[in-house]
Amino acid sequence: MTRVRYAFVLLVVLLAAGCTAPGGTPTETAGPTSDVTVSVANEDPATPVVITVGVAPPGHAGLAVEFANGTVREFPDATGIDDVPSEVLPRAVSLRPYGDDVQTRVYRFDAAASASAVFEDVPRNATVYHSVAFGSGDAPLGTSGRLECGPTALFDTVDVTVYNDSVVSVGNGCIES
Repeated sequence: MTRVRYAFVLLVVLLAAGCTAPGGTPTETAGPTSDVTVSVANEDPATPVVITVGVAPPGHAGLAVEFANGTVREFPDATGIDDVPSEVLPRAVSLRPYGDDVQTRVYRFDAAASASAVFEDVPRNATVYHSVAFGSGDAPLGTSGRLECGPTALFDTVDVTVYNDSVVSVGNGCIES
């Protein structure tokens, strides 16, 4: 074979193997996901509550705060509760993430009640935000926070329970992926 044929054969082999693309950053492929069972409960028959649970993938757009009058204020690029002005949080009835692929549920219980939901296809390294508000006074937000399983784990369960005297319990289960 001549040099031209060798060069031609080599070119065909490289094209077939996909080796001619210019270098660059490798494309990120979707990793494993999980379906997360979220359970919320108000076990205090005398206390109305608003329980919000939202799951956000890495890089979500920000956090939104809902006030008792229904007004919602968004805080772009907020990834943690500390990124929301401290004077805003106490007046909130709901704190939740927003952006692409964010899933959120808001539960409003006037008395003792419970509910559950499934957040589907939650990616690794997601963050779960939760908040609990009591009534609609000047400072209804009782507690808020976030849960994480880490960069190599997936959420399995999230539980938020309000007990008598407004005691709140929050927990989660993780599975290694």
